[in-house]
Amino acid sequence: MEAPVPNLDWHRVQAVDHRSVLEGEVRLSPSLSLWFTANAMVALVGGVLLFRWSALLLFIVATGIVLLFGHSLGSHRKLIHDSFQCPRWLEYTLVYLGVQVGLAGPIGLLKQHELRDYAQRLPDCHPFLRHGSGFWTDAWWQLHCELTLSNPPPIRVEEAIASNRFYRLLERTWMWQQLPIAVIFHAWGGWSFVVYGVCARVTAGIFGHWLIGYFAHNHGPMHHEVRGAAVQGHNVPWTSLLTMGECWHNNHHAFPGSARLGLRSNEWDPGWWMLQALRSVRLVWSLRLPADLAHRPELVALPERQPKRFSRMIEALRILTRPATREGATLVWPGRTLGLTGMRRLLGPGVHATLDRSQPRLGFRTRDGRSQFGLPALCLAMLNHRGPCARMVAFLIVPVAVAIECGRDHLAM
Repeated sequence: MEAPVPNLDWHRVQAVDHRSVLEGEVRLSPSLSLWFTANAMVALVGGVLLFRWSALLLFIVATGIVLLFGHSLGSHRKLIHDSFQCPRWLEYTLVYLGVQVGLAGPIGLLKQHELRDYAQRLPDCHPFLRHGSGFWTDAWWQLHCELTLSNPPPIRVEEAIASNRFYRLLERTWMWQQLPIAVIFHAWGGWSFVVYGVCARVTAGIFGHWLIGYFAHNHGPMHHEVRGAAVQGHNVPWTSLLTMGECWHNNHHAFPGSARLGLRSNEWDPGWWMLQALRSVRLVWSLRLPADLAHRPELVALPERQPKRFSRMIEALRILTRPATREGATLVWPGRTLGLTGMRRLLGPGVHATLDRSQPRLGFRTRDGRSQFGLPALCLAMLNHRGPCARMVAFLIVPVAVAIECGRDHLAM
């Protein structure tokens, strides 16, 4: 049966010829490349030289705030999809926090999103717009380049947004909006607060946005398929808390206007939790759900299945969230660089470690047979045997470590 034509009756992109999103050239963007590279270098070098636990805590809190209130609620669910209503002052606050993520200005981000959304609904589109060029190439493209279409389609932005003075101001000055925050952080805690509270936060926001975007358009569980679309959205379950619920991208492709992205009881969605809290104090209302959206004939529900490629991530989440599974666990390592004494210095004298020179990589095995390898294994071992500070750091970086491990597996295939 022929796939139905995607529903494009109303879209901000007003293309006469669908081929307009196929023909174009990816070019280096000096401003975007310098913006990301400068923040990343300051974060890496300054993060080592000016490390303080208080600065690390500031990074965690500040990043969580801008991702939850800014990117997820302000930029995505409100400005782009208008999936809930709120007072104007709250809308401005949320969108301003969205600018603090460091991706783009509000109008520019909206246009980027609309172009991608339009292109991905078509039978084919440029690889830049669908994250379809391979892991490392896509990283270079998305972090340092921009797509110049040969015949770019017009994008109709509502007058209430396009002519809004506040949004236009943020659009012109979105990079400079980090400066007031940097001044406040410097006065509060010196240069370490600036490095961690601004540069590291911006770097994590930009890099994380690309990394999740890559996996969310290439690999992961799917509940629905949009027939005839150039690319399908995939859920990335292990990042639900890190992304504030934005990881449920298959759900979003199926129901783009829904204020709730995690649609099932086991799909954690901090953004939806916050909207419910705000609704309870009457700061938001008219929250749209999938049942409130128009029927899409091209949308098909898929049978439940779980890709084997993500079993490692799911196992890591089970080990991480159930401390009992870590009891009696054993760390197995090849012993090529560290002996037993060195391993005990790294993890503490209570480590249960086994030297196995036939083991290709560091491994963490639980009593019930669950296992992890590489950096996630080291993090899980630290959760057992190190002090509270080391355990906190290990707990925070386990999801990132697992994501890196998944990328490694993907590149090895």
